[in-house]
Amino acid sequence: MSKRYTVMFVDDEKEILRSLQRLVRNEPYKVEFANGGYDALGRLKKNQVSVLVTDLHMPEIGGLDLLEMVKKRWPDTIRLILSGNSDSGTILEAINKGDIYRYITKPWDNRELRVIVRQALELYKLQEEKKHLLSRLEQHNLQLERQVEERTQQLLRTRSQAEIGKYASQLVHNLRNPLQSLSCALDFMDYLILNQSSDFNKLEKAVQIARNSAQDLKRIISSVLDRDRQNMQFNLEPVNLNQLIRQVLEYYRINPLFNNEIQKDIKLSESLAPILANSSQIKQILDNLISNAIDAMETSPKKHLVVETSGNRHSVVIRVKDSGCGINEKNLERIYESGFTTKPADKGTGLGLASVKTMVDAYNGTIQVESKNGKGTTFTIQLPIRRSMPV
Repeated sequence: MSKRYTVMFVDDEKEILRSLQRLVRNEPYKVEFANGGYDALGRLKKNQVSVLVTDLHMPEIGGLDLLEMVKKRWPDTIRLILSGNSDSGTILEAINKGDIYRYITKPWDNRELRVIVRQALELYKLQEEKKHLLSRLEQHNLQLERQVEERTQQLLRTRSQAEIGKYASQLVHNLRNPLQSLSCALDFMDYLILNQSSDFNKLEKAVQIARNSAQDLKRIISSVLDRDRQNMQFNLEPVNLNQLIRQVLEYYRINPLFNNEIQKDIKLSESLAPILANSSQIKQILDNLISNAIDAMETSPKKHLVVETSGNRHSVVIRVKDSGCGINEKNLERIYESGFTTKPADKGTGLGLASVKTMVDAYNGTIQVESKNGKGTTFTIQLPIRRSMPV
């Protein structure tokens, strides 16, 4: 059974309440009618109210005082004013003290009032969904922290301090992209709520991105901390590269630079054969290359990203090309060194391409780079098609 939400109307005039009762008797929510401020407070203590619509001028407790008390005690309740006072000063005071959603003047238009109350309920539902998602993400993050701690303890028992530092740094780096996707999805939910959007399709899309990013975080933790080059045979499956590329690109659509300023040319070979691999590791390779390409074009006047695939019976090829700042020739030989980066300290750790090279080598693949200062960079990765991983 779907949840029914409650709307409360507060007024000291019984005739007004009777009119409102007739107006909303067929609306798809529960309704309560309070005869004044004290009656409203008593009802609020007993029942959860999603939307409160109150008059301003009432004896005992005025509408502004009631709104301020509701804001402090029940901040999630959406607050509206229905009043015959149209003075701008009063309206401004109501906004400041009660943080109201809408101010409706008497006499009201029946259709308009019904629409506004329904919109207020949609806003309440969006806020409720956001709180639920944040709660689930918080629980998920706690679970991830426990997993990281467990894996770290395992490493402490089996590896040297130098190896622990290497894998811990790699973990932090590889977590960055899904965490950014997660953060962008939450920011987008905030945007929808602040703009009072009731577009649930957009909300569902943001929720799906958040869920996928959370799953990626779990896979990365298991993948990065447990593996080395001699132990990459776990969780192998036929991987559709084109499908993974589309998923990775979908995450970046929340990024304003990627979505609005970068011209994208995606050329994916439909005849591409699947490869036997770990999907999380391949996604990390794609994430790093595409993220680097986006960063490289941040200040470029021309922003053009090309992602393409090709292949034959023996291997598949992934090519990521950007029109960004390029790489200085003297640095090309060092780009795969762990800790080496040409990015600012707050943007680069020097672990991304080192991680990519390690994973490509582990699949007996190759990685090549072509770059010129101010003219962009092209990374080409070739991975063999195998029925089993190399021993």
